[in-house]
Amino acid sequence: MKFLCLGYLNMDAFDRVLPAEKEEVMKACFAQCEPFRATGKVLEEQALHHIDQAKSIRPKNGKPSVTDGPFTETKEQLGSFFIVEADTIEEAVEVASLHPAALFGEQYGFGIEVRPIQ
Repeated sequence: MKFLCLGYLNMDAFDRVLPAEKEEVMKACFAQCEPFRATGKVLEEQALHHIDQAKSIRPKNGKPSVTDGPFTETKEQLGSFFIVEADTIEEAVEVASLHPAALFGEQYGFGIEVRPIQ
C-alpha cells in the first residue's frame, strides 16, 4: 500500500532565519535523509518551492479561477512530500518518523502528515 506523506513548516518562522542558520538546518536535513532513504520504503521524495511561487485554482462560475499563493493561508505550509510503500499506516508512520521534519525543526513548525493513497 502507498502512503502520501506531507512535510509542513512555518514559512514565516523559517523565512526569518539567518542564511548561516538556514544552511546548517539544511545540512542536518540532508544528513538525516540517509537513514530515511536507506529503509528502501521511500518511492518518491521532493521539496517544494517557496509559497510565493504557488498558484491556486478554484472553480468560479463554471470556469477555473487562478490566484497567486497557496490554496489555504495557514501558519504551517506544505514544503515537501514523499511517498512510502508500507503494509500498514503504522509502518508508514515508522518510516516517516525517520524524516528530518519528524526529528527536529520544532522552532520552524516542522511536521509530517501521513495519509493512505487510494
